Parts: sequence; C-alpha cells; structure tokens
Amino acid sequence: MARRTVASQQASTPNLNAEGARPERGTGPAVGYVARQSVTGTKTDTPLLLTPQSISVVTKDEIAARGATDLAQALLYTPGVMLGTYGSNSLYDLPVVRGFAVPTYVDGLRTLGDVATEVVPRINTYGVERIELLRGSSSSLYGQTPPGGLLNVISKRPTDHQQNEVGVRFGNFNRKEGFFDFSGPVDPILSYRFVGSGKLSDTQLDFVQDNNYYLAPSVTVRPTVDTTLTMLASTQRESGRGYQQYAPGFGSALFNPNGKIPYSRYFGEPDNDFRNLSYDAIGYVFEHRLNDVFQFRQNARLARLESNIDSFAPFGPLAADFRTVPRANLRVGQKSDQGAIDSQVQADFATGPVGHKVLAGIDYYDTSSSYSFTLGAGATPIDVFNPVYGVPQNILYLPFTNNRTTTKQTGVYLQDQAKFDRLVLTLTGRYDNADQELNDYLASSVVRKTDTATTYRAALSYVFDAGVAPYVSYATSFDPTSGTDRFSNPFRPRTSTTREVGVKYQPTFMNALFTAALFDTDQRNVLTTDQALPQFQTQTGAVNVKGVELEAKVSLNRELDLVAGYSRLVPKVTASTEGTVGLYQPNVALETASLWAFYTFRSGALGGLGVGGGVRHVGNSYGDALNTLLVPSSTVFDAALSYDFGYLRNDLKGLTARLNVTNVGDTYYVTNCFGTNNCGLGIARTVLGTLSYKWPPAPERPLQTSLVTK
Repeated sequence: MARRTVASQQASTPNLNAEGARPERGTGPAVGYVARQSVTGTKTDTPLLLTPQSISVVTKDEIAARGATDLAQALLYTPGVMLGTYGSNSLYDLPVVRGFAVPTYVDGLRTLGDVATEVVPRINTYGVERIELLRGSSSSLYGQTPPGGLLNVISKRPTDHQQNEVGVRFGNFNRKEGFFDFSGPVDPILSYRFVGSGKLSDTQLDFVQDNNYYLAPSVTVRPTVDTTLTMLASTQRESGRGYQQYAPGFGSALFNPNGKIPYSRYFGEPDNDFRNLSYDAIGYVFEHRLNDVFQFRQNARLARLESNIDSFAPFGPLAADFRTVPRANLRVGQKSDQGAIDSQVQADFATGPVGHKVLAGIDYYDTSSSYSFTLGAGATPIDVFNPVYGVPQNILYLPFTNNRTTTKQTGVYLQDQAKFDRLVLTLTGRYDNADQELNDYLASSVVRKTDTATTYRAALSYVFDAGVAPYVSYATSFDPTSGTDRFSNPFRPRTSTTREVGVKYQPTFMNALFTAALFDTDQRNVLTTDQALPQFQTQTGAVNVKGVELEAKVSLNRELDLVAGYSRLVPKVTASTEGTVGLYQPNVALETASLWAFYTFRSGALGGLGVGGGVRHVGNSYGDALNTLLVPSSTVFDAALSYDFGYLRNDLKGLTARLNVTNVGDTYYVTNCFGTNNCGLGIARTVLGTLSYKWPPAPERPLQTSLVTK
C-alpha cells in the first residue's frame, strides 16, 4: 500500500484548522469549559461519558478566565479537592483528594519531585492545555498511586494552524509578569510551539519573593497521516528570598489574647532565607497506526531536579506569653534524576456484536535522588506580633538526613473496553515490580527492598439515548511506604480498594456535562505508633473514606460558562494503636462546595464585556489525630472582568484585558493545621490585571451539543 502523506491527505480534506472545529481529542483543546474526551481514565482517547470513574477536567479556557497561574488555583473550583496543605503561601502544590495526597503526572508520566522533602517543581498553567483529575484507585493503569487518585497535566502542543499570543500581567505584591505562546505549521509535515513566561514578584508574606521563568519549546513531525512524533522540552527556574512557613495555631485557628497573626507576618530571617529550584525535562510522544486494527504509542521523558533551601522557621509551641515562638534553621538540598517510558499497543476490533478496545502496555521508571537535611538548633525565638530581625545567632548544626535513594519500577498492564450496544465493560489489570535501594550515609547502612503488587479494575457502564450514563466500578491500588520497623524490616506498601457508583449526563441540547459519584475506599498497612517502642512505627493502621461528589460544567450559547461542585466526605480511622479508631482523619475537609459563573456579552452596548464571580466554601476539618483541634470552615468570594477590544474597533481584534480578584473580601482563614504549632494561612486578597494580544484573532468558538459515545 502506498504511503499516505500529510500533504496528499490535505489535498482532499476540508480545511478544519479553526480551533475547536476538529473532533476533540483527550490531549487537545476543549470547547469552553466542557471537555468531552479524556486520555487519563483509560490511557486511550475515550469519551468521558464512557469512562467508568470520576474525572474532572479543567480546560485552558477556564484557567484563563479565573486567572489561575498555578496548579492549586486551577483546582479551586474542583469538588473534593483540598488545597493549602502546607499553607497558601506554599511554593509548591500538594492537592489532597478524597483524603489522600495525590501525585502529579505530566503527559501521562509521573513528575519528578518528592513532597516529603518539600522539593517539588510547580506546574506553570500557562503551558497547560488541560488538567485532568482522575479520582479513586488507579494503580491498575499507573502503578504505585494512593487511592485518592492522580492529576494528569496535558502540555500545550504544536498546532496545524497559526496562533500567537503575547501578554503582560501586573498585580499586588509588586507582581510583574510577561508571557508568550507562538505556534503553527512550518510545512505540511512540521509544526512548532514555543511557550514561555517570566515573573518577578513579592508574596503576601513580608520579605518572601516568588521569582521564576519557564520555557517550553516543542516540535511535531507528521511524515504520514499514520505517524506523529512530538518532541517536548521544558526548563524552569524558581528563586527568591524567604521561604514558606506555618503559623502558630494560637493566633490563627485558635484564640490568642494578643489578636490574630497577620497574613503577612514572616517568622524567618529576611537577610538569610532563600530558596532556589531548577527543573529541566525533555521527552517525546510517538504515535503510529499500523493498520485499521493496531496502533502503537510511546511516551518518554528524561528529567533533572535540583533544589536548595535555607530558612529560619518556627520550631515548637508558643511560650506562655502567647507571643514568642522558638525557631530553628533548616537547610535542605536535593538533586534528582529520572528516566521514564511508557509503551502501549492498542487494538480496535470486534468479536461478533461486541466491539473491543484492547490496550497492552509496559512502563518503566528509573529514579535516583540525593537528599540532605540539616537542622540548626539554638536560633533566637521571635515575637510573632512584633518581630525583630537580624539578631546575632549562635547555631549548632545537626545533620539529620544524608542519603541517596535509587528506585527502579516496571509495570505491565492489560485493559479491554468491551462495548455491546449501549453496555460497556472495562477490565484492567496490572503487575508491578519496584526495587529500591537506600544508602544512609549518616548511619553507614544500605537498605534494599522489592515491592510487588497486582492490581485491577472492573467496571460497567450503560449509555442511554438521552446522554445519561450510570456506572459501577471496583478498583484496587498500592502505594509503597518508606522506612523500617523496630526490627529493621522494610515497610510493606499501603494497599487500598475503592467501590464507586455514579452517573454522568451529557445533554444533547447544550454543551454541558453533569456528574455524580458515591464511593467507599479502604486503605490498609497505614503507619501507627509501635506501642512497645514509641520511637518506631508499625503497619497496623487502616482508614475508610466514604463520600459523594457532584459536578457541573456548562458552556452555554457562547455567552455563559458555569462550574459548580459539591463534595461530602466521611474519613474515619478504622484501625490504630493510638486510640483514634472511629475518629476523623486529620487535615481532610468534611465538606466543600463551589460555584463559578462567567457571562460574556456578545452584542449591544456591552458587547465584548465579560463579568464573572465565584464562591468557595471549605468545611470543617481536624488538625490532630485525636480530633481535639477543629479547623473552622471558610467561605471566600472571587471576581473577574474581561473586555475584548475587537468589539470596540475591528483593528483591535485579538486584544483582551482581564482583571481577576481572589478573596475579594480579604477573608482571614486557615487551610489546615498539624497540631497547635503549625497551621497554614489562606490566600489573602490577590489582584491580577492581564493584557494579552492574539493573532490571528481566534475564531468564534463553535456550539457543541452532539452526544459523544465512541
């Protein structure tokens, strides 16, 4: 058979270059706020309606409208997500979903970084096409993951039509930022994209800076219509004075006779503290269709992460005067390298009346990380209401950690999406082998362990003519645990099962998706205190999380965009040596609710004006295992304005101004607490003004109402 080139195909194919005119793909743009396809839930390009698991997709249009410049802000209106685990002044993102911290993947591969060591590169949302949150046990496709789920970030990729954007952004806290996005074809087989941004900014904390830049070039080659290779690279640097911190509980979540601790209060040493981080990655996404049945895909990435932190921080309880807190000097250094590859073969065929989409794959991760942590004792305490900086210090430095960890993980998985008329049965299974070697240079010891696990998912869904799709699923997961017990035995992985029932509704008369899910998750092998030797831990703990999640995404008549969400969780300890059985898991919000709406006037005197706003509610949580510290609920309002100057004059098409205000009322709230000594403060009022210019002007987005079931 003669090779089909892109050029020959284009000669006989209508021009569908306008963004949104082509059928949506799970790695491409969506129409407005409503995505209909996803690659995260099945590792195949599958309609969300047919994916038997709870998934939320945040599109780039929603990210832009809400002025979300980092991952945490992008997820503010996603139900069941708890943010600000390390305080809203955190310089990295750690979402908690269904009561468990979830990992982040980029383009289907797990990112390099370690939350436990506070060394995590942030996601720059300007380089993102969409963010997909897959809830529930997902090890049957992705290997070692907690039962809360995972985040998969889809990078912007080269387009086959010309599109360019430049812009600037200014805000309070002396924020200054510039960004650009250039993309288009070079010839029929080659296209490119170059995305970048740079920022200089202070933060809501006195003396703390947040400076960074991000560059992401990519190239796509299409030698034939059956073959695509996209090279993706990125580099980012983060630096600045100061570092993130917790606030004492008395004066934030709890009453303090001296008043509230201000959002802006810094407890470190401005002339000493700093953080810098570098992250570089290069990889590719390869796709080749062999024939009408088989196609081969492969994702690969090499990445390097380096970070250094030096910071004074509170280290203990407030004194009896409720003003003075002891401090320590923390020095952290880490360097990590990772190679990752995921290879897949997909077969689409039928056996009689049953259509099959079979996926077979193998992925491999090789990660090496060096980590050092030094604690500087003897630092002078500080008055949290009247801090005095620059006092001479007499520090005794104690090396706490100096190690190197090497991990090699291989996973083999198989999946069948079998469709009989309106009924879809999804069966997924996976086997994992993970080898880890820990060289502890301080203890002069080497600990080696091998974890193996077999995980699976079985799910059934049914699609009615009206676009209603109920589903039921049962899935398992595992998550390796670091450390050893008092007998020097390595800890076993935590294992989990999730039972979920839900329904999805995609109306045929408007561009919208409504979802509801009920779930019940059990996790075993949780670490608890060893009662024989309390300085050690044992794996006798277990937790259960039950909950409900509701979400609505609507993009109506090119004018109204709406997002609504609600979640209710019951996270209980079911086994423990610490007297906490029957109590709530700490740091899990029991309820969240949110509503965001944005309306754009398309005609009349107000044509081109966009007005939006939202409200977010986070319910109570507990800040300690014994449930004695209640972190109060909070309700926060956001607002947005935009104007398309093309409605004013034809030669100004493509020029847009936006104003976003987060926490309009500057509400004081606490995100969570780790006991009474460490509480995270919420986001203070943040104002961002953005001016951007796109050329050629983006086409009017199409209406999308057809039912997607293939």
